[in-house]
Amino acid sequence: MIRVRGLAKTFGGRPVLAGVDLDIEKGETLVIIGRSGSGKSVLVKHL
Repeated sequence: MIRVRGLAKTFGGRPVLAGVDLDIEKGETLVIIGRSGSGKSVLVKHL
């Protein structure tokens, strides 16, 4: 299980992730979609 609570990240004072809560159970598949620059890669790197 992966559990994330209150994940936040800023670049140059600009928030790109704020208050992310996430639970991923064993065997589950997570799909992250969004526009370019929306923070998908940042989220995965910080897991």
